[in-house]
Amino acid sequence: MAPFLLLLTACAGFSQANPPKTILFIGAHPDDETAVADVLVRYSRLGNKVYVMIATDGKDGTRVTKIPAGDSLGNLRKLETICACERMGVEPPVFLSIERLDTKIGVRNYFNAHKKLLLLLKEKLSLIKPDIIITFGPDGDTHHSEHIVIGASITELLLMEGWVDQYPLYYLAWTKELGESGDLGWVDKQYYNVRVDYTDADELKALEAFKCYVTQYTPEEMGEDAESKIKNKENSSYFRRFVTSKGLKTDF
Repeated sequence: MAPFLLLLTACAGFSQANPPKTILFIGAHPDDETAVADVLVRYSRLGNKVYVMIATDGKDGTRVTKIPAGDSLGNLRKLETICACERMGVEPPVFLSIERLDTKIGVRNYFNAHKKLLLLLKEKLSLIKPDIIITFGPDGDTHHSEHIVIGASITELLLMEGWVDQYPLYYLAWTKELGESGDLGWVDKQYYNVRVDYTDADELKALEAFKCYVTQYTPEEMGEDAESKIKNKENSSYFRRFVTSKGLKTDF
């Protein structure tokens, strides 16, 4: 591990040597946590309290299922996330049950959903009091509009409430190699602040959790994902911390 990454890992609270932390992943849809499941498994195994918060029910996620869009599918997706959290060994998931976070529901409805999201995030953060928040950065992981909105909304709330230091926020940072091979957004390595290493056992546990999402992925897709991850021996995830300077100047 590069010295600057090691130093920032310890300072950020991502170190095994530190006292137990409360770690919160916030995603837009059920299954979003699979992007960092290996990391969540690792920190739960080390004795930290790990939460998964999901903003929408994902009831329109009909890509691979014959179940029509609607509440029935949304309820099934909730059950899948409950299953995944149990397999990862983390706390039961927290659902915000917002309809959507894009303008497919209409611009006015989106504005109302965004307002509701901010209010619920404020309420839940005050209750959970996370030491670390993990979410998607400006790339939205897969450039998904609702992923981008969830990351931006959390950032917005921390800036609104003056909570940037109180609730340290980390964006998932894919490498360029993974981004180009998997159609993901990526971050130039000079902006990485934290590298988290996990074990093969953590990875296998995360893959078992992924199998819960039978309405969202085919068995073939799950098999290909597992083969790719097991073949990749790096066993590391990278993160970029959201930081902002303080102090007022009279010019740029």
